Amino acid sequence: MFFIEASAGHSWQCQREKMTEVTTTPVSSRSEFISGWPTVLAAALAISVGMMGVGFYSLGLFVTPLQAEFGWTRAQVSGAATFQQLGIFLSAPIVGRLADRFGNRRIAIASYIATPLAFLALAQSGPSLTGWYALWLLVSLAGCGTTPAIWARVVSLRFDHQRGLALGLMLMGTGAAAMVAPALLGPFIVAHGWRAGLIALATVVAVIGIPVSLLAGRGEPASGATPQAGDRGRIEINPATVRIALIGFLLGVIVAALIVHLVPMLIDRGVAPVEAARMAALVGMAVLVARLVVGWLFDRFHAPHVAFLFLTAPVIACAILYLHGPAIPAALMLGLAAGAEVDMLAYFTSRYAALKNYGATYGVVLGLFSLGAAFGPPLFGAAVDATGHADLGLVICGFGLVAVLALIASLGRYREG
Repeated sequence: MFFIEASAGHSWQCQREKMTEVTTTPVSSRSEFISGWPTVLAAALAISVGMMGVGFYSLGLFVTPLQAEFGWTRAQVSGAATFQQLGIFLSAPIVGRLADRFGNRRIAIASYIATPLAFLALAQSGPSLTGWYALWLLVSLAGCGTTPAIWARVVSLRFDHQRGLALGLMLMGTGAAAMVAPALLGPFIVAHGWRAGLIALATVVAVIGIPVSLLAGRGEPASGATPQAGDRGRIEINPATVRIALIGFLLGVIVAALIVHLVPMLIDRGVAPVEAARMAALVGMAVLVARLVVGWLFDRFHAPHVAFLFLTAPVIACAILYLHGPAIPAALMLGLAAGAEVDMLAYFTSRYAALKNYGATYGVVLGLFSLGAAFGPPLFGAAVDATGHADLGLVICGFGLVAVLALIASLGRYREG
């Protein structure tokens, strides 16, 4: 009798807790965002002037001036992107682990001081191509605290109910950089030269990055709620995080290759260069939309289901491009994939790894993603050079994306607790 009464009481208590949770969650979500929006804004600004913001999207502005001054080929100048991504690959796991153990603030401040200094050193580049690559690697290593390895941790610790939306808004900073950097820095470089452009870039990074990095500590949980430093900062290895790391690497290879080679593929098929550039601009628009929509959906539905839906888009895009179909839908679908990938990896890590180990674990995921992005475009280009067309690369990317979908479908339920 006692067991029955206890069970009944426990059942009623569970039902009452569930009803309480249903009625209070919207309020807590609203208050969470109201109190946490300064953290999201600071993180978005920090990301926009970081390595995955203006550091990446301004690189193409220096290609033509350096070709004119040093006689380098386009491939030689743009090869700096590979070293930039390698810098993120090398540094992200380390800074993530340090952030878990010692907090975000000191790492972020140091990085936003070191990055402008590295840009100033880059502005002194001479005719040595090796020196150009080495200095870009230095810039990337100096900018280790400007990447989502730090800032996704800040946001994830601050948000729970609205974490997906908050991460999406944060990563819109990269989309803003993609639009603003060429529009403002491009004319400045034309008027004053590429060295002055790098000095201006250093100034912007310092003026925006140092103040917002002072807010990085707001993402830390209360000291009484966190484990001791020796108990956190571990790279979590479990079936889900291994899958997430593999997903990150494959997406880095495939999506970077498709986006970088979209315009050349269209030009090879007879599309005018100006029209091809307009179609490529649609990718940027789709990225911004996807970041917001995907984050919002992650908070309301099981994230792997949402990610599976969005990442079917680039599979279809590969099929369209392989069959020489309409380019505009393909460009939009690639933009949806590019907008979903980093948000997805950051969110997955927060749900399948303990938050006390978030920085270290996500650092590995982001590092592998950057490693893939470093080598995806040249590998796709090698396939084009070997065959004379992009069909082989598109087929390989299509099957690789199917493998990504299978990995996402196998993730299962979130980590409990």
